[in-house]
Amino acid sequence: MILSLDTLGWIFSIGTLGLLLVVLIEISRSNRRRELGVMFATDKFEEKIKKLDLDEKEQTMLERLVRQSSFSNKDSVLNSPLLFEEAVNFVYKLNGGVANISPSDRHLIATLRKKLGHLDKAVQYSCVSTRQFSLGKEATIILSKSKGIEQTVHTQINFMNEVCWGVQRKDIFLSESLVGERILVRLNIPGEAVYSTRVNVIGIRENTVLLKHSIKLHKEQLRRWLRLAVHFPVYLEYGEKKMKGFLVDLSAGGILLALPEAVPENSLVRIQFDLPGFGEEKLQIRILRQLHKGQFDEKLGGVAHSASFMGDFSETQEHVLQYIFNERRAQKVS
Repeated sequence: MILSLDTLGWIFSIGTLGLLLVVLIEISRSNRRRELGVMFATDKFEEKIKKLDLDEKEQTMLERLVRQSSFSNKDSVLNSPLLFEEAVNFVYKLNGGVANISPSDRHLIATLRKKLGHLDKAVQYSCVSTRQFSLGKEATIILSKSKGIEQTVHTQINFMNEVCWGVQRKDIFLSESLVGERILVRLNIPGEAVYSTRVNVIGIRENTVLLKHSIKLHKEQLRRWLRLAVHFPVYLEYGEKKMKGFLVDLSAGGILLALPEAVPENSLVRIQFDLPGFGEEKLQIRILRQLHKGQFDEKLGGVAHSASFMGDFSETQEHVLQYIFNERRAQKVS
């Protein structure tokens, strides 16, 4: 007996549906086992949460995060802020977005993040979500203007919850016209990392620009500052002395100077130089070390000194970072 193509198609469809049903049943059984079964490292998990002073609702939420995530080790979300955020993001996605989680449950998740110490530990790891940023941290908003010109606005994080976060509206450029726009935000954690992400502006409330959370953070560097070889004239005042030298190495954490004579190590001096695209920069630095035993370096054209920025240098630091990023971007293009 020869079966028609239609009959073969029906048999194939029924077989496929049967296989799909088996897979769905097995997934349901697996999820059921995760919800009710004993997971790996349960003893360690229960031992640790006793020391965290969590109330019954917080413990229930922590249990929910663990069991709804893909982790097999129940202890994982306690040990790492990265795994905690992955579990949180997974639960939000599973429920169709953070807005579908009740306000009380969102508050519990934010409380757990704090009680587990994951905000404090975040700098020891890589941040994976803007929810890990702390209130009061300095942030930089970079707005694209006409003809490729960028406008930089220095501000601070002044609002944070699970649905959105916000920065202080302290500049005329942070206006209602930005609502719906996608902007670049950069967060500088001194000595650790520079994070950047593009986020949507979702509203303006009094003196706060509200932003959508992002789990796509780009880390520019970690631990060690990006450096760039330069050759800028620099003017230095040390006590009653004034001298002209050259800035030969630049980073957001410090500089390398070539000066006509040696300046004692640990000295506090004031410098002034022009940074291309940003204009005049004036700040205080501390001389850390005289290189090559304070001998004149013919190649550099002076005595080499390493130095670190001192005082309030956040604006200069951001200018330097932006200059270095722009220069490296131009070098890659060419």
